[in-house]
Amino acid sequence: MLKGDIVRKLVAAMVAVVGLITAAGIYAQSQSRAAGVGAPFQIPTATDDELVSVARSKVFFAHQSVGFNILDGIGRLYAVRSLEAPSIQEGLTVAPGITHVAIGENGDPLGKIRQFDEAIRGGVGDDVDVAILKLCYIDINDGSDVDAIFAAYRDTLAGLQRDYPDVTFIAATDPVTAERRPDQKIRALLGRQDGLGPEHNQARFRLNTLLRQEYGPSGRLFDIAAVQSTRPDGQRVMGGDAESRYEAMYRGYAADPGHLNETGSTVMAEAMVATIAGALDDK
Repeated sequence: MLKGDIVRKLVAAMVAVVGLITAAGIYAQSQSRAAGVGAPFQIPTATDDELVSVARSKVFFAHQSVGFNILDGIGRLYAVRSLEAPSIQEGLTVAPGITHVAIGENGDPLGKIRQFDEAIRGGVGDDVDVAILKLCYIDINDGSDVDAIFAAYRDTLAGLQRDYPDVTFIAATDPVTAERRPDQKIRALLGRQDGLGPEHNQARFRLNTLLRQEYGPSGRLFDIAAVQSTRPDGQRVMGGDAESRYEAMYRGYAADPGHLNETGSTVMAEAMVATIAGALDDK
């Protein structure tokens, strides 16, 4: 190959790289503007008395993934207050403290809802004070039938509440993911999809809006997505417009795009305990 041909190819490659970097920069700027701050949200906090009360209650927590992060924060939360943490055990045999189970398969929200119903009716509902069903961020994406998932979730909880009136059923919003990092945005521009685009958080926001409308007024809602997307100053990390609104996880709480670090898990653990305590007080 002639030297001139080599030089021309190198120049063309450099132009392509510059164009990609420029495009990525424009994309990043647009995403930065989109993921601004929304209306303030007050993350629930618990008093020492509430921590003690919940530790003595029988709580059933059905979850996957981020749920383990939340449980990891329970011990740290109680240790900071110099209080005895609730016992945490896995399985379907309920005991004082938090009994939890990894429900269903990730990616199958309707299956998780059915298994939760089966677990409650299979004996858990006869010996529990509080029951929470948490779906995962991976369960909801831009291809999900949000209305059908919400209807199944709502109808299942309504049926269980009717048949087990002594149990306090608490709904939970679907977790959200953090915004893509610059390198992830470049890969997305190249067509390498990672499941972290805003379109997936938009679907989760649609589901969470329905859950908030249904359960928010009663106080029986563990608003995971709102906590995840709230900065320490109370401002929300949100993006999109009226047609494509979404929440994104505050990076100060993120161990990776979808999971909580120690700070985030402790904040989330307190929000869960506070929500449980409030729901029990209102019963």
